[in-house]
Amino acid sequence: MESQYTKLILHTEVRWLSRGKVLSRVHELKNELIVFFTLENVPEFCELLTNEKWLEKLSYLADIFSHLNQINSSMQGPNENILTSCSKLFTLKDKLKIWKKRVQKNQFDMFPSLSVTEESSEVMTFIMEHLTALEESIDKYFPNLDISECDWINDPFDKNICLTEFSLEEEEELAEIRNNRTLLLKYKNVSLNEFWIQVEKIHAEIGKKALKILLQFSTSYLCEQGFSTLVNIKSNKRMKMEFIEEEMRVCLSTIRPQIKDLCKKNKPKCHFSSNNI
Repeated sequence: MESQYTKLILHTEVRWLSRGKVLSRVHELKNELIVFFTLENVPEFCELLTNEKWLEKLSYLADIFSHLNQINSSMQGPNENILTSCSKLFTLKDKLKIWKKRVQKNQFDMFPSLSVTEESSEVMTFIMEHLTALEESIDKYFPNLDISECDWINDPFDKNICLTEFSLEEEEELAEIRNNRTLLLKYKNVSLNEFWIQVEKIHAEIGKKALKILLQFSTSYLCEQGFSTLVNIKSNKRMKMEFIEEEMRVCLSTIRPQIKDLCKKNKPKCHFSSNNI
C-alpha cells in the first residue's frame, strides 16, 4: 500500500519508551489497519478505527506519549545527573499547567496529531482529566524536587548563592574556587561532572560534597544501555553465547582497548612442520 512503514511494533514491559511509539505507529497506519482488519474479519477493531471520538483519544495519547518520550530520552546519557533530571521534571510540571490552560481555551496546537471538532467536549474532558492525573502522578512519585540547596554545584562561581550546612573547611575551599580563574576557564569548557572530578583532586572536601550529589543515579540509563547492548550482541547469526559477560563489559566500557598494543604483546607463534621445510 506504499506506506512509510512495513510492520507494526509491539511494546515491552522492560522498555516503556516503546509504548509511545506503538501509539504513534497505530495512528499513522490506521487506514492500512482498517483494510487489514476488514480482510481478517475483525469488525470490533474496524469499528474503533472508524470512530471519530476514539481516534481523537488515540491522537491525543500518541502526542502526549511523544512528549513524555522526548523528556525521558533527554534524561538519558552519561552526563545526566540528579540536578539536570529534576530541572526537566520541573519543566514538565510547568508545561502540563500551560497545556491545561490552552485546552480550556480550545487550543490544541501542542498536540499536532489531534484534530478537534465542535462536538469534542467529551475528548476535551478526557484530556483535562488525563493531564490532571499526570500532574498528580508526578507529585506522588517526586514529592520533593527542591534542588535550590545544590545551586552552588551548578554554578560554584556565583557568590550570591546562599550556603547551608557547610563546614568551615568546605566554605573556605569554595571561596578559593570562586577566585581561581584557571578553574573558571575549565568550568566553561568541560562538563559539570568532569569539572568537579578535577576540583576534587585540588579541594578534597568540597569536591567530595559535590560528587556525592552528582554520583546519584537519577534514571535507569545504565540498565537501558546494558539491555540495548545485549540485544545487539544476541542475534540469530551467532553460533555461541559463551563469552557474553566479557563482550558486554568491552561494549559498555568507556575505556577503548589498545588493539595494536595487545596484538604486539600476544603475537602468535609460527610452527613449521618438517614437510614445509
